[in-house]
Amino acid sequence: MIFCPSGTTGTGSLNGGVTEFCPSPENPARYFTQIIVNGNLVIPPQKPPKSHIVKVTHQVALRDVEVLPVILPGSTTPAGFKIVVSGTLTLYIQYVADVPDQKVHVVHYELPFNGLIMRDCALNTSVFLIPPGDPILPDNFVAHVCVEKLRITQIDSRTLSKEIVLMLWVEQKQP
Repeated sequence: MIFCPSGTTGTGSLNGGVTEFCPSPENPARYFTQIIVNGNLVIPPQKPPKSHIVKVTHQVALRDVEVLPVILPGSTTPAGFKIVVSGTLTLYIQYVADVPDQKVHVVHYELPFNGLIMRDCALNTSVFLIPPGDPILPDNFVAHVCVEKLRITQIDSRTLSKEIVLMLWVEQKQP
């Protein structure tokens, strides 16, 4: 079964003045991918250990968006295309330090991500390439990032666990 996401929401901002944007029932994602960024984050030794997390915020920046032609063996023309999206998710974690004066500190982490967009939700086939001649090609599209889930949990006074789901998607530019 193919899941074509819609109806999600998000907050934050993209560098360059573009707002983080999630698909909706009125504006579903046709070409997309979802990626998971997980693992542990360690508070650097120059920062005090934490007692508890106060607030988590984020910013997303796209670094590169590139259309890649896929040429199959024995052919000279592309069978289809993939779009590579690269960027950075910056997390800002505000926490109360585990020290006698209980000062509030902020630590930030820059988490790179990459994804391949190539699935057409409008087609119920096993084709995994953007077909030649699609109106979004070669550069008639806008790339978006949507933070669908962001959960930070405390493991100990210096270690956090991150669970992040990003949706990378493109839509045709509006005239």
